[in-house]
Order: sequence, then C-alpha cells, then structure tokens
Amino acid sequence: MRPSPIQLKDLSYLGFKIWPRQLTEVAAGAEHSTGLEFDFNDVMIGESIEVAAVGDTSEPTTFAVKLRLLIDNKEGKLAPYEVDVEVAGFFEVNMSIKPEERAEMADVNGCAVLYGAIRDLVLNLTSRGVNGPMLLPTVNFLDRRKNRTVPSA
Repeated sequence: MRPSPIQLKDLSYLGFKIWPRQLTEVAAGAEHSTGLEFDFNDVMIGESIEVAAVGDTSEPTTFAVKLRLLIDNKEGKLAPYEVDVEVAGFFEVNMSIKPEERAEMADVNGCAVLYGAIRDLVLNLTSRGVNGPMLLPTVNFLDRRKNRTVPSA
C-alpha cells in the first residue's frame, strides 16, 4: 500500500441536521423501513459541491472542497431520517500530477472522501436514533470527470 497522490489536510463539518421520520407517518400507513436494511432506491438525495483552488492559482496544488448532502423527504421514497450535512476539506494534490488534472482529482476524489465522512457521521448519529442506524448507500463521483465515460460493471 502506498500514499495517494491526493491527501486530505483538514476536514470540518459546517453543519448537520439529522431528524427521524415521525411515528405518525408509520401509523398512517406510510412505507417504513428502518435500520441498516433500508433500500435507498427512489430516495431523492440532493447534493451541492464547490471546489476552489487555494493559494497559487496558476498551478495549484491545494484545493478546498465543500460537499452538502440533503435528504428532505419531500419527494420520492421516504428515508427513515431527514439529513442535511455540509462538510469541507482541504486537499493537497502531489506535484507529480499534471496541473490540468489536479482540479479534477480534487473534485472527484475529494468528494468521495468527504462523502465517506458524511456517511460515517450519519451512521454514528443514527445508531441510537428511534428509527435505528441508517447507512447511506455507497456512491462514486466519477460522473464529475471531464471525460464522463464511467466504466461499466
């Protein structure tokens, strides 16, 4: 195993809200599945992403990445919890990576790292929640690549 050419230097949660669905929805007959077995198909998961070079912007190696994840249960299938989490990270991309590829690496890989942090936070905070622990689905951010060809499974 060897270090990645992109390194997380700092991570901060800018805010988070995780709120359980009300038991009255369950009593009214709304579909209700709790815990780790929840199927996220048809759940509307919103995201917002910002990426910016920090410092020398002619050939940057440091990038700030901000990821916000939102499950507001207003459309689509209802999740056991409403989730609104925003996290920011600073990433350093090795100089060996071509300058024109660094921002994309920070975008794709940075989002993956930040999403993992959100996923862990949600699991930890819901582990004692009334609707049981909720593990967000595994995702990738390959669709954010400039060359948007994603390998098929």
